[in-house]
Amino acid sequence: MRDLGVNEDISIPQIVVVGDQSSGKSSTLQAITHTPLAVNSELCTRFATQIVLRRTTEASVKVSIIPSSRTDEETKQHLLKFTREFSEEEFNEDGIFAGVINDAAEHMGLPTPGAESKDGFDKRFSGDVLQIEVFGPKQPHLSVVDVPGLFHNDTIYQTKQDLEIVRCLMKDYMDNPRSIILSKANSNRAVMDARVNLSNQEVFRLAREAGKDGSRTVGVITKCDALQRGDEKEVLNIAQNAVEKLTHGWFLVKNRSTQDLNDGVTLQERDVKEKAFFQAAPWNSLSKERVGVEPLTPFLSNLLLNHIKKEFPVLLTEIEAVVTKTQEQLNGYGEPRQTLSQQRRFLRRVATQCQKFVESSLNGVYLNDTESQIPATLRWRIRTENDAFAKDFAKRGHKWVFKKPDNQDDPVFASHENEKLPHIKDIYFWIRKLHNEFKGIELPGTVNPQLITIIFRKQTEPWGKLSTTHLFIRASESERFLRPRILERHSKADEELQKLLGDEREGVLQTVNHYLAGTLEKVRSDREAQRLKDAGYQEGVEYKLKFENVPKLRRTSNDTSAVHNIHDIVKSYYKVAMQRFLDNVIIQVVERHVLGLNTPLRLFSSDFVDDLEDDEIKFVAAESSSISMARSDLTTKLERLQKVLDIARGVLWSY
Repeated sequence: MRDLGVNEDISIPQIVVVGDQSSGKSSTLQAITHTPLAVNSELCTRFATQIVLRRTTEASVKVSIIPSSRTDEETKQHLLKFTREFSEEEFNEDGIFAGVINDAAEHMGLPTPGAESKDGFDKRFSGDVLQIEVFGPKQPHLSVVDVPGLFHNDTIYQTKQDLEIVRCLMKDYMDNPRSIILSKANSNRAVMDARVNLSNQEVFRLAREAGKDGSRTVGVITKCDALQRGDEKEVLNIAQNAVEKLTHGWFLVKNRSTQDLNDGVTLQERDVKEKAFFQAAPWNSLSKERVGVEPLTPFLSNLLLNHIKKEFPVLLTEIEAVVTKTQEQLNGYGEPRQTLSQQRRFLRRVATQCQKFVESSLNGVYLNDTESQIPATLRWRIRTENDAFAKDFAKRGHKWVFKKPDNQDDPVFASHENEKLPHIKDIYFWIRKLHNEFKGIELPGTVNPQLITIIFRKQTEPWGKLSTTHLFIRASESERFLRPRILERHSKADEELQKLLGDEREGVLQTVNHYLAGTLEKVRSDREAQRLKDAGYQEGVEYKLKFENVPKLRRTSNDTSAVHNIHDIVKSYYKVAMQRFLDNVIIQVVERHVLGLNTPLRLFSSDFVDDLEDDEIKFVAAESSSISMARSDLTTKLERLQKVLDIARGVLWSY
């Protein structure tokens, strides 16, 4: 599971080695692995190192970097390129491990352990992990994470600021409830500070804060051979779990001293010397299962195994959740559109779905009445827009407001915009002016037939702008390859609209609609009733006329009568023509050229997709490089996680 990178997605049980820089962490790990893993104790490693031991027939070492979960994708790909492979003999050569540490630090963008200057670096420590996999026939199955050690004195290589960063990095690992804490104590420090001070060393204080019951901590005391004679008693008390009580107790190890290293003592010779040391008094009073690397290694392996068994059911649940989340993320990108056939098939299916949707919308069939579907109710929106167009047309489609018989503005045709024309007194003034200018051979008091046409055309001047705006108000910006086709449809719609405008405004004024005669008769009747009312008569009531009211019954002048007659004729015909024009715009222009069979709404169809050139298909349907990369990464991740899940289920079912 670790090989499949499960630790990139969830926290997995692990042994974390913590302690001071001088506590002998690296020396103990060397003794366990029989591999050189030591760095100068005065230098500061700026990242954690994971040592993975695997039992195989062939011995080798592989080095790589595991990016932090907080690392961005570009940096992650850069870090994953760092790999080194060695034979066992090559890795054991002097300077190889130190070189690997330096190379890894540079690859992570960190100062190398021995760098005197930290200037020019964006970061001083990293959450990325250097992984060292050690393969061999004698290796136990074990994995430990070596965290940078705490230090207490500033040097040219490490500062107080570095100490705080190391402390935070160490706490991150220790606070993980799935971490087993292998805590190293220097026995010299115990002797100097006495037994209480040993239990209060900072690393143990941090361990207690991470797990108050001590159930996740294993204590290891190093450098027992450096004690002064007579000081062993305090260390023995600690080793017997009498001072700092830990659930898993304490171990004692003896690592190679500086003199041993100078004398060239090998790791095998180190094991022999350690066994002999603990067979002597006073150390032989301790259980053989608690002294030396030989019992420590299998103990850690079994402890980690039991910890994994305990956490495994929860791990399985978390893995399943990550698999589900990854599958959902992958589904969010839809089916792959990387090949031309995939792209064309995708577009064809979308076009088919689109036409079904258009058909349902135009027919007013809404299968889902949820709020999210409201913008898609096309027929409802068209009806609403047409109604608004008709109301707007009635208010603003004329140049001057028609009058009622009492000379007040007819509210049917009134609008605020008409009030913005103070230089025009009213429609009577305008008609009278034109009537005087266009007098011909007609008899006094009669109307020049041409004048009706002229006035109607003047009165309907706003029609063109209003109807054109209604036609194109919902036109949206189209994609590059669609625009010419949509503009062609819009051009036909505009052509049809101009024909209608020409028929209504430039042609002969005519209608067979009886509504014209009825309307004109009513207007004239209303005007006569108003004249009688002004003279003192009221409907249904008889009055005797006073002598002074008799002049009010006189007929108006020829010009005034003609003006009123023209007004009433134009008003009556305008009502008929306006309703006819509105219906024609809605049916012959909008329905035929905007919503009909050969309109932009019907343009995106399977036939349309089949006619597209290959480059047009790619332009519309091809995935961007970022989406392709994200899909590929998610696919790889899902395959990896599915294998992890299969392994996890198999392990759990085998219990």
